Amino acid sequence: MDTGSRGDNAAKGAPGEPARWHPASVALHWLTFLLILFQFWVSGPMLDEKRDLLSRFELYQLHKSVGLTVAAFVLLRLVLRVALRQPGPENDNPWLRGAASLVHAALYLCIIALPVTGLLMAAAAPIQIPTLYFGLFPVPHPIGPDPAVYRRMLWLHDQFGNILIGLGVVHVAAVAVHMVLWRDGLLGRMWFGRRWS
Repeated sequence: MDTGSRGDNAAKGAPGEPARWHPASVALHWLTFLLILFQFWVSGPMLDEKRDLLSRFELYQLHKSVGLTVAAFVLLRLVLRVALRQPGPENDNPWLRGAASLVHAALYLCIIALPVTGLLMAAAAPIQIPTLYFGLFPVPHPIGPDPAVYRRMLWLHDQFGNILIGLGVVHVAAVAVHMVLWRDGLLGRMWFGRRWS
C-alpha cells in the first residue's frame, strides 16, 4: 500500500470523523503514561529494604495513591471512548487493526488490574496498614487479612506488571513503525491540535 495514501487517510479521516482524539482523551493518555513511568520508578526505592521504614511507608502510600489515580484515568478514558466521536482506524488491514485492538484491550486490562491487585494485596496483608489516598482520606479495604490471598495477589501484581512492560514495548514499537516507515501521522492524532470537531 502506498505510504503517501496512508498518510492522507490518517490526516483527513472519513467524513464526519475527527482527525484527532479529543483533547481530554489526549491529556488522560499522556498523564497515564507519565504516571505509569513514575510507578515503575518509585517501586525501586519502595522495595529497598536498606531504606528506613518511614520513608518506605510514605513511598508505599504514594505508589498506591498514584495507582488508584491511574485506574480512575483509564476508566474515564473508556467512558470518553463511548461518549465522544473517535478518529477512524489508521490502517485498512483488518489483521493489523485487530492486533492493535487486542494490544489496546490488554493494556487497559493490565492498567486496571494492577491497582486492583495492589489494593487487594494491601488489604490481605498479614500486617494491616491503612491505604491513605495522598494522605487525604483512607481507602476502605474490601477484605481482611488472608495470607493465601496476599500471596496470590502479590504474584498477580508482579505478573501484570511484567506483562504491562511487554505490552508497552510492543505499543511503542508499533508507533515507531507508523512514524518511521509508514509516516501516516498516527502520533499526531494523540496530540493536541485544532482538528477535533
